[in-house]
Amino acid sequence: MKIAISSDGENLDSNIDQRFGRCRYFIIVDTNKQEGYKAVKNQGAIHGHGAGIQAAQQLGNEKVKAVITGNLGPNATAILDKIGIRAYHGSGVIREVIAEFNGGKLNEIKNVAEPHAGIQKQQENKAERIFFPLLDNKGEDSEISQHFGHAPFFGLYDAEKKELRIIENNLDHTDPAKSPIGQIEEAVNPTTIFAKGIGGRAIQIIQQKGLKLKTGDFNTVKEAVENLDKLEDQTESCGH
Repeated sequence: MKIAISSDGENLDSNIDQRFGRCRYFIIVDTNKQEGYKAVKNQGAIHGHGAGIQAAQQLGNEKVKAVITGNLGPNATAILDKIGIRAYHGSGVIREVIAEFNGGKLNEIKNVAEPHAGIQKQQENKAERIFFPLLDNKGEDSEISQHFGHAPFFGLYDAEKKELRIIENNLDHTDPAKSPIGQIEEAVNPTTIFAKGIGGRAIQIIQQKGLKLKTGDFNTVKEAVENLDKLEDQTESCGH
């Protein structure tokens, strides 16, 4: 059987991306063969709206019979059902999830409906991968920087795993073909950007990529992640 897995990378040691429509890649595997796979870029990820529908149609063109992912919206589910692709829920390393699928251990995703607003918010928060500009490297006690692009450190908080990864800011500002937001997306694949001060051009790029942009009156990562439901949409630039 030919299956597709939403992925944050291009190989079997990558993790499942919980976002179906916005995942970076699909790993396509023929379960009847012991070796071989291919990674294809998700065409839905570049669309501002209807990403799930575009991704579902792409998998139909790839002739897959099943998809393993995290979250599915009702529109994508309807398209997958119409073209005969069954959907299963999975998480973790792709190589291991394929083995679970072959062993019949994955649960099929059925009858996805619009959830209650409160439940939907909880589900979205659980799947968040939130990017923070940081002034220091002190774990969850790290202080959030007021200036997005010039922070000395960047943090990525995985809300599902409750893990924080901190890296140095090594953005290349000399190449006009590589936007800082694009470099961040390629490096850590966030679903959400947290920013207190951010330029108008960066806001525009974030919106074009379909990422969420949030803010809030919190000083540390710990304060922010303990109040995910209180984060607000960031719509104002700091003027540069």
